[in-house]
Amino acid sequence: MLHDRDPISAALHDAFASFGEGVLLLDADDGILAFNPAFERAWDLFGMPLVRSLTFFENLEAAAALGRAPADAWLAHRRAATGAECCLLGTAGGTTLSISETQTQGGRRMIVCRDITADRAREIALKENEYRYRLLVETITEGVIVLDRDRHIVFANPRFISWFGGSDMALLGRPFTDLVLPDSRQRLDPLFSPTLPRSVEVPLACGGGEVRFVLISAAPLRGVGGVPSGQFAIITDVTQLRLATERLRQSEARFRGIIENTPFGILSLDAAGAVVTVNPAFRAIVGLGQGAIVPEDATDWLPDAEPALPAMMARLAADPGLAAVNGTSRLKRSAELGHARIVLSRIGEIGRGFLLIVEDITEQRQMEEALRHASKLALLGEMSASLAHEISQPLNVIRLSAESALLSLDDGDAEAIRAKFETIGAQSDRLRETIDYMQAFSRRDAGPQKSFAIGTAVDAALALMAPQCSGLDIALVCEKPEAVLVALGHRRQLEQVLINLLRNAVDAIVERRTLQPGPPDRITVALTATTGRDGRRIARIDVSDTGTGIRPEDMPHLFDPFFTRKTEGVGTGLGLSISLGLMTGMGGRITAENRKDGGCRFRVVLPLSDQPVDEEPPARPEPEPTPTAAGTMPAMTILVADDEPLAAQEIAAFLKRDGHVAITVGSGKSARAALEANHVDILITDLQMPDGDGLQLIAETAAEYPHIGIVVITGQPLRDRVALAELESGVDAILRKPVSLRELKTTLRRLV
Repeated sequence: MLHDRDPISAALHDAFASFGEGVLLLDADDGILAFNPAFERAWDLFGMPLVRSLTFFENLEAAAALGRAPADAWLAHRRAATGAECCLLGTAGGTTLSISETQTQGGRRMIVCRDITADRAREIALKENEYRYRLLVETITEGVIVLDRDRHIVFANPRFISWFGGSDMALLGRPFTDLVLPDSRQRLDPLFSPTLPRSVEVPLACGGGEVRFVLISAAPLRGVGGVPSGQFAIITDVTQLRLATERLRQSEARFRGIIENTPFGILSLDAAGAVVTVNPAFRAIVGLGQGAIVPEDATDWLPDAEPALPAMMARLAADPGLAAVNGTSRLKRSAELGHARIVLSRIGEIGRGFLLIVEDITEQRQMEEALRHASKLALLGEMSASLAHEISQPLNVIRLSAESALLSLDDGDAEAIRAKFETIGAQSDRLRETIDYMQAFSRRDAGPQKSFAIGTAVDAALALMAPQCSGLDIALVCEKPEAVLVALGHRRQLEQVLINLLRNAVDAIVERRTLQPGPPDRITVALTATTGRDGRRIARIDVSDTGTGIRPEDMPHLFDPFFTRKTEGVGTGLGLSISLGLMTGMGGRITAENRKDGGCRFRVVLPLSDQPVDEEPPARPEPEPTPTAAGTMPAMTILVADDEPLAAQEIAAFLKRDGHVAITVGSGKSARAALEANHVDILITDLQMPDGDGLQLIAETAAEYPHIGIVVITGQPLRDRVALAELESGVDAILRKPVSLRELKTTLRRLV
């Protein structure tokens, strides 16, 4: 310690003691002269006291011998040091000391020890920050440049340099505006606005003639005192984004053009099926004005979609691999109901929405129907020769039998006369069957299609054929699922088709018995549900038999009109042709094949419907026959209205023979006059008559004389009988011309 006590020495002593840095004074021989408290605190970091009787070098050696690493490092530095070099020492506690030695006058040495731990930490942090910022600038995917106050480039990062050939020598010092295409340089003005700079997009003329579209964001740089010194800019390459955006814009324009100009109606639906948008073509199809509000429910326009729209959406949601679902529907248009073909597909991922394409096929359906009808008429013309044969044959038999009966009158042979007239009756039935087939073949479909249970039609056909099969000892087996399968069409037509197939099966089995007796006689009707090739659900009805099968040479002509292998008089050859036409009208088909174990299989295929079964009006109960004594009927007054006098006279003579009072008239007006003048029990009427037709007469009679039974004798096609049955009161019986007197008598018994 210093021992001078004069005022100056005292002041120096106080300054020396309070100095914040450690100071050690050594003599020329490295002996310790003095040290202040700060140096003493620094030496305490070595974990041992500073011995004044030893030289400082010896103190360091002692500390180094005790394993004090900083002391060992200080020794090495002192041995190697020349002049006033500094060294840094790190202690075990994390403190960093800066050591410097200087030589004073008189050969003394002064060691200054300064704690630079905080300064060192700040320096390291600064370097680390600088490294991070440099790493960010060097590796960032955007271009980074620094401009001086004259907007010349003074710095560019590697990303920006790579756009211009990879060398900064071609960029540094250049005006930034020189890099921008001339037509776009004025866009840079907002970038250097002194108030609020904003991002701009410009094209850069890069190396090799390449043009890059970039988005530039700039910020001002300021020097000492806030004086502007330049600009810092981040440049993002948006070339690919711009190209993708342009491609997307062009794609949207093309897609919008397709949507706007396509002749098909297009609707976008949300995930719940609500309508979001409709295109102009759909508005035109349904007559929806441009400013009209679009209903949210597509079923407002498509009331009878098959399959139903919810079912189509459910199928798409359940099967991610299914691209689209096809269907048909009635179409509500401004003027009338039409027909539409519909296609439903997904928009994007499952659950995002649906795209519904609607094609108006009303005119197509009408044209197809007209063509079908025209083709039927043309075919009827081509079949005239076959038809003439089918009609001339029974007519020839009738004429021959009638003349033979007349000749037998001279001989008085009553049995021969009876046989001739029975032949005439049988041939008349054959004529009626041919006429029925021809009317069914030539008429258009009657009435709108309705949804019906297919199993009900199968049961009805089986019930009709069961007695005949039982009488012939043919097993009739039915296989069908418990679930109700529904089709859209005419149930009676399907029954007619199945009955025809069952009759053919019976005939084939009976024919086989004569050729190969022994195998089991069996007809199987199997109803199943499956999926067609187009993904739609279908019903399949297989009618299999153990009959003779189909000759290979006959297979191509199986559905041709008048083609038959049956014995003459047994069939007309029109059954399969008519059946195929009926099923085609319901959207189905019929195929045939031979079975491996004998016999053949006819397959009827119909599309299934998701609609509920339409309720059919209950059949009008037929009155039970009233028992009479000895099987006779009470005498009645019967009015016969027919514009064919001979037919009316024969019916009247037959009725009078049974004890009835018969009144004959030839027109609707005469019939109404007769009803007013007489108490009539039963009216027998034709449909087509002069001076008031039969339909009008039936309606007025049912309304004014409800007690009168009404029997219709008609030769009109089924569509008129359907219209007749839909009258409010209905009729009691319908008989087909040519009518049988025995059939008429049985009908009258039921009405008594």
